[in-house]
Amino acid sequence: MKKLYRRLAIILLFSTVLILLFFTISLYERSRRGNYQYLSQLLGSVETNIRNASNEYEERLELLKDDYLNRALAVEYILSSDSQMISDRGLDIVKGLMEIKSISVYDSSGKMIGSTEDSMKERSAKQVKSEEFWQEKDGKPYHIHIDQAEFDTIPSSFYVIVQSDSPYFSFVRIDMDTENLEFLSRKELIEKTLKQATTEYDTSVIAIGRDSGKIVGMTKNNQQVIRISGGENAKDLLSLLESLEEDKPILLRINGKYQRTVITKQEGMFLAAFTDLSQLYGDIAWTFFEGLIGIGTISVLTIVIVRVYLKKYLFGHFELVKTSIRGILEGGNDTDIEEAGIPELKALVETILELEKGYISKSEGISRMEDQLSVAQSEAKSDRLTGLYNRNGFERHVEEYLLQPNPSGVLVLFDLDNFKRVNDMEGHPEGDRILERFAECLSAGFRKTDCIARLGGDEFIVLVQNRVSQGILEDKFEGILTSVRAALGNYYAKYGVSVSIGAVPVDGTIKSYEKLYRCADTALYIAKHLGKDRFYVNYKKISCMKRKCIQCRKDCPRSKVLELKNEKKAEEE
Repeated sequence: MKKLYRRLAIILLFSTVLILLFFTISLYERSRRGNYQYLSQLLGSVETNIRNASNEYEERLELLKDDYLNRALAVEYILSSDSQMISDRGLDIVKGLMEIKSISVYDSSGKMIGSTEDSMKERSAKQVKSEEFWQEKDGKPYHIHIDQAEFDTIPSSFYVIVQSDSPYFSFVRIDMDTENLEFLSRKELIEKTLKQATTEYDTSVIAIGRDSGKIVGMTKNNQQVIRISGGENAKDLLSLLESLEEDKPILLRINGKYQRTVITKQEGMFLAAFTDLSQLYGDIAWTFFEGLIGIGTISVLTIVIVRVYLKKYLFGHFELVKTSIRGILEGGNDTDIEEAGIPELKALVETILELEKGYISKSEGISRMEDQLSVAQSEAKSDRLTGLYNRNGFERHVEEYLLQPNPSGVLVLFDLDNFKRVNDMEGHPEGDRILERFAECLSAGFRKTDCIARLGGDEFIVLVQNRVSQGILEDKFEGILTSVRAALGNYYAKYGVSVSIGAVPVDGTIKSYEKLYRCADTALYIAKHLGKDRFYVNYKKISCMKRKCIQCRKDCPRSKVLELKNEKKAEEE
């Protein structure tokens, strides 16, 4: 019996070591991926905040332009109505009334008639007449000018010129005090936005100017002194950052420690997010230690329980059989055997039957445990709202499918257009009902053998697990678009809730789920920018997601979408 216990202990010890080794490797890999995703999401959030702040700033500039254009038109009206107001005293009165820096008046030849600013009297008269890009409001031609400042400077000049039909003058110009208008340079805007960002203490986001090589902004609630090894001066730092790959986790020695870093290259600056690895490794070590204690405790308890139950049930039964058989061989009488509970051969059979019952009971218990484990595993792979696969379950399924000899099919990515409007206007419970209806559309539109999942939010994904021709695939997508419009009904009409579809064929050339997902995401990007409520199949397997096209491929459909978008933007401007 001791030999059996010793072997059982060795098996449990060996199993524990293997489990801990696998657990440690899996924990490190998950922590590494989670850390990279956190840094990428953090950078994406900062980029969005900077973009929103820039848009708000531009909107404020437009409001200022409208405000001071109205003031300039008012000045022109006052001066046209009363020629005596063109005197120095009259112009000073109007200037104070309009709360502006200066007023200047010119005749048709561009000669200055009067001004409240001495420096303006020395300005060349030709400048007024040479202004281009005249616009018109209420029949009055006008021109608004704001300096195009550098990255780290603010506009130094802001003025409005209005043409007049007055017999007394032809042009009136008003200048504003740019310091009191609280103009911001792009550097100040980025610095202000980053200070408002919230990060963990051991995680930082910094912005570095691409011209100066200096830090122009950083998050507030962490270290404020940053030293990057290999970038001791501005030139070396810029060279280092230019050489690094974008949107990829890299190790940089920052403030004397190796830190995982992700960078993006923006217009006029680099954005970098980095986190201290010591905390990550500390968490892994502590979790490993907890796992070691837990598994060790379970192993010891298992050995004790097995020993008790083996002795009580299995070996107890063996001793009873042994005693019974010995009594039979020694010629014991029926009375002695009955008192011992072993009536001859019948007793032996009954003993075997009792053993069988014990084994059956244990087997049933194990079966119940296996059923409970199966239910728990199923719940771990399912999305609670829709009942579809969740992200983890889907990724494991696709990775296993791609390991097959010749995988074929289509990876399809779905995103609901304008879904946020419903959450904002109707509330999240109504948004959940839309997600459930959309999940029903996907379940009805695909076969049971296809893997359907909700990745999170309003993003869904499907793996079609067989080869599909182009015509059948496009007909299926058209049918899904139609069924979604019908299922969403009023939401489609009222909020424009529809679905955009991006797909990429699975033909064995790409073995990585992440690369296939990027190709499908690129197709979804194209479908979105072609007008939403449509699909796009990425037959060329383009996976570039850069904000600006670098012309890496001549036949890239995404570059054409970017060119079309830029042309429309240029036309609007």
